[in-house]
Amino acid sequence: MPLGTTQRIKERKQAVLQLLTSGCKTTNHVIKTLGLTHSEAYYVLVLLENEGLIVKGKFGKIVIWCLNDEQFKTTINELMQEIQRIVESNKLKYVYPMRIYRLILNDSKARALLSRYVPVGNNAVIARAFLNAILERMYGRPYFVGEKIVYLTTPNTGAPSPAP
Repeated sequence: MPLGTTQRIKERKQAVLQLLTSGCKTTNHVIKTLGLTHSEAYYVLVLLENEGLIVKGKFGKIVIWCLNDEQFKTTINELMQEIQRIVESNKLKYVYPMRIYRLILNDSKARALLSRYVPVGNNAVIARAFLNAILERMYGRPYFVGEKIVYLTTPNTGAPSPAP
């Protein structure tokens, strides 16, 4: 491991910053776009994060990198709004990651958005872990029914229902 920052590291840092100007990207996207190995990309990304130049968000096994908090919040809000649209259009009282995943696969707009961050179609495990993290941000801690993770989409006010 080099003692100082080499010219190659400086060039990679600039390339990553340039790539992130168009929006948040996953580690895998950075690897493919810049032609780096996972170790090379992750080293540069962590250096930039430690320097305070980029922001990291972890969702299941997916890590999203953004230039700043505002860009990160915009990306997460966009994902959450799309999931909320699906929940409301299907009038769902509860959801679980696989149910949302299936609904996303049938919705072209939602599928296009999700495919920017996770592989869609081939490996549902990664997508479900990603969606699980987003759903937890939206609806709080999940309930467990057997081995199934369930999120209630209707807020529980804690107030007793009126007597008939």
